[in-house]
Amino acid sequence: MEQPMIRVACFGNPCNNLRSKMVSNWIEIFEVFEGPELEGWETVLANKNVDAVVFSVTQSTSENQDILRTLMQNQIPVAIVSPDADSLFAYELEMIRLDAGARLAAILPKQCKHNLEATTVQGQAMLSSPKLSQIYEHLTNDLLYLGNALGAPKYVFAMGARLNDDVRSLTINVEFDSGGLLNWHVGSPKCNSQFQQGNVLIDFDHGAYSAASVRQKLEELTGDVANQDSWVRYATTREAAELISISLKKGRRLEIFEGNPTEADSFKGVMSTAGCLILIFALAVIAGLAILDIGQISETRDAHLTALEANALAENERWPLWLRLWPVYPLALFLAFQFLRLVIRTEPKNG
Repeated sequence: MEQPMIRVACFGNPCNNLRSKMVSNWIEIFEVFEGPELEGWETVLANKNVDAVVFSVTQSTSENQDILRTLMQNQIPVAIVSPDADSLFAYELEMIRLDAGARLAAILPKQCKHNLEATTVQGQAMLSSPKLSQIYEHLTNDLLYLGNALGAPKYVFAMGARLNDDVRSLTINVEFDSGGLLNWHVGSPKCNSQFQQGNVLIDFDHGAYSAASVRQKLEELTGDVANQDSWVRYATTREAAELISISLKKGRRLEIFEGNPTEADSFKGVMSTAGCLILIFALAVIAGLAILDIGQISETRDAHLTALEANALAENERWPLWLRLWPVYPLALFLAFQFLRLVIRTEPKNG
C-alpha cells in the first residue's frame, strides 16, 4: 500500500541528513522559509496545502518564539527539530498548545538501542564553548538519547569552576530512575558524544535522525490521533539539565521533580501568592491600628465621656457605614478573583 504524501513547510533549511530522511519517506518539502527573520512565513497560516511545519531554527530568540506562539494559536501542527528552547518557554508553548488545541512534537536524534545495565555510564561531550547555554543543550540531547535505555533522570549533581557564564572543568553526575548513573564530562570524542559501560562503547551523533521516527512524528501530527509526549519529555529533560546551574551554586545534589505545569497550576500559584500578600497587609494594618489605639486609649476615653455628658456626639459626625467596612473590600475582591478559575479551558478546542 502506497504511503500518503505529507507536505511540510520548513522554517530554516534542514540539514542534509534530515532532508534525505524526509524526501525518502514520502514527505514533500512544500515551502522553505529562510533568513534571519524567516521572510514571508505568514503565508503558512492561510495555506491549506501545508500539512505541518518543520521548525529547524533556534527557539532562543524572541522573534522565533513569537512565530511559534502564533502557529500554536492558529492550530498549525509543528514539529521542532532538535529543540534548544529553555524549559520556561517550552512549558509556556505546551500550555498554549493545550489551550488552543494545537499539535506539537519534537523531532529528536536517534535513540539508544543498546541494553545498558543500571550501573555507571561514562560520558564524554564535545562542546563548542563552555557557556551554560551550550552545556544545557548538549546535556539535554544526551539525556534524551539515554532515556530509552536508562529511563528518566532523577537526581543531578554538578561540579566545576564557574566564571560568569562559562564553566571550566565541568563534571556532572546524573542518576536515572532505573538506578543507572551517568558520569558526564567534557572530552574529545569522535562524535558529539560518547558513552562507555564496560566493553560497550557508543558514539552519539546529534545530527543523526531515524527515517522511521521522522515519518512517525509527522504522521502523528497530521493524523487523527496525536501522541505529543515528545515535547513534554523534552521540556522536563531540559529543566533537569538547567538544574546544573543551581547545583554548581549550592554545591549539592538536586532532585528532579516530575510534573507538567498547566494554566490551572499557574493560576493557583498566582492566587496563593496574592492571598498571602493580602493577609500580610491586613495583619499589618490591624496591628498598626491596635498600636495607635493603645497609645491613645486614655485620651479617647476622656473625650468620649465628655461627649456623652454634653450630649455632643452628633450622628452626622460619624463615618458612613460603607467607609467603616473598608477592610472587607480587599478580601471580597480577592474571593471574587477565585471565580476566574471558571474561564480556564479544561477541554482543548477541536482542531
